[in-house]
Amino acid sequence: MPRVDQKMPAAPSIAAGSTTTFRLPIGRRYHSLSLIGTATAISVVELSEIRVLLNNKVTQRFSGSDRNVMNLFDGREDAADSGAAFKLEIPFDRYGLLTKAGEEETAINTGSLDPQTGKSINSFSLEVDLASSGITGTPALDLYATTSEQTPGGAGTVPYILKSTRDYSSAAQYDIADLPRGGVTSQFIDKVFMKPTTSTLDTFKVLANQYTLFERTAALNERKQRDGIRVPQAGWYVIDRTEHGYGGDPFDLRNLDDWRIQLTTGAALSLTLYTHYLGQLGD
Repeated sequence: MPRVDQKMPAAPSIAAGSTTTFRLPIGRRYHSLSLIGTATAISVVELSEIRVLLNNKVTQRFSGSDRNVMNLFDGREDAADSGAAFKLEIPFDRYGLLTKAGEEETAINTGSLDPQTGKSINSFSLEVDLASSGITGTPALDLYATTSEQTPGGAGTVPYILKSTRDYSSAAQYDIADLPRGGVTSQFIDKVFMKPTTSTLDTFKVLANQYTLFERTAALNERKQRDGIRVPQAGWYVIDRTEHGYGGDPFDLRNLDDWRIQLTTGAALSLTLYTHYLGQLGD
């Protein structure tokens, strides 16, 4: 289906220290959004938090800086253009896969009714929290969208991003076993981005019902990703099931008694995780 690039309706207000809300038209399939700073008074760093809401519920949340790093890992261009207005991509397609169908599986399909569940995406909005400091002059933001025709049958596969944090007191092995799994919105995990405040993460292991699905050192993980289509970023660690362009191999979280990530740390640290889920439209 042909794609269309259009400017979205303007936000009613944009001010430092407040939340800017863009409300997007229903009835199209959204592949990505482009958030543009149209004045040098604001940068990606001042985007304290960005939230994607479907049917008034948060489905993704991240800071502008962290979204930019995730884009760089996927091989996209840096949004923080030096001395110019930024252009931050907020993708819904899974970027860099080998098939168009695999990429577009997670586009946001609005206004399409699922005949079995009776559900559809009837509202779609983007909230942007602007920092109260660091912005000089009057901030300005525009939003553009890349869309195509709505497809029948409902929302389809919906991409969720869960932000969470952990604190570790020393260099040791730790288990992350409390991530949501197996629910309507948490059926599969596509990627996990991990950002420690200090020190390093040294090894990773993913286990399902005590069976090892994935085991690498941090150095081996980065090497394999560089052999594929990804661009590892300094200070970040990523478990990526699409690292070589194949979209059909996420971690399956359904009908499990246990699923966990084991990791070892180089020292005490705080860890931010962005867990990228594939699921269905929630209630």
